[in-house]
Amino acid sequence: MSDKGYGFAYTRGLNLTNVHETTDQEKAEFWADKMAWRPGKMAYPLTAYSFLIQNRPDMLKYHMRQMQFLHAVPANGEIPMAITMLTMLHWYACNRVPGGVLHEVMGCREMGASKAQVNEIFGLAFMHSGPCGFNEVYTQAFDYMASYREPDDQIQWPKGWASDAAAFRSGLDFDNPELTKTERESLDQWYIDTIGYVPKSIATLAKYNPSFVKQHRAKFEGALATGALPKQMVPYILIHYNMNRGFRDGIREAALLGRAWGMTRDHVINAVTLGTGYMAGMDGMYIVEEAIGDLLENWD
Repeated sequence: MSDKGYGFAYTRGLNLTNVHETTDQEKAEFWADKMAWRPGKMAYPLTAYSFLIQNRPDMLKYHMRQMQFLHAVPANGEIPMAITMLTMLHWYACNRVPGGVLHEVMGCREMGASKAQVNEIFGLAFMHSGPCGFNEVYTQAFDYMASYREPDDQIQWPKGWASDAAAFRSGLDFDNPELTKTERESLDQWYIDTIGYVPKSIATLAKYNPSFVKQHRAKFEGALATGALPKQMVPYILIHYNMNRGFRDGIREAALLGRAWGMTRDHVINAVTLGTGYMAGMDGMYIVEEAIGDLLENWD
């Protein structure tokens, strides 16, 4: 089957024009392509594909059809697959998906991500998952990261996406455990300047445990402090993350942060589309509409 046929190039071997019949030749060609891309012991997602191609090849084909539209918005295809893989690496690390972490780390390298960029994703994921999530990260990715080979090609980021570690800084002195009155005002101002208001999550916990909030902020500012990734990766990931958790206010905060940092509506739609494909499903759009339906209608 031609790479230019119906579906992504990585679906070659399957005749996606006919979901109702899957020949032995299709199966053989599909596996030849998949095993060449990921040789060795069968692991995620090949295990999932193995079950489907044996029992429900039609659903596998429907999935491959749908995935060709994962990056259909923006129409010019400026969202590279690497962004999806980096986002899913964060999700799998937070949710301790067996096999998923290693699959995405390997995929990120193949798509041009440097070791520093992958480690920034791990920094953000650790902020959300804590040690329980990173037990699985250790099991899957410790050895691979130790021998990580820098890719020959680099990720081509969307227009306007750039690293900017200074954009995260709120002016807090993280070596001093006390959140001073001046620092609290500085933190509040950072939120007002970016998303337009101070989130209730910050305001409430800062009232009762300000030192904890301060050190949480240290994690947020430190995750991408090396400047390896563009700052827009954070709101993109947080849209996906909070969509999958059903956190309406988190989706809105992330979208507003993305808008402040130059993300387009198409970039947000792409993150939302990823959320429906992995893992929220179409039902996830209900919370998206509640959270940012008005923003999407009036994005500027």
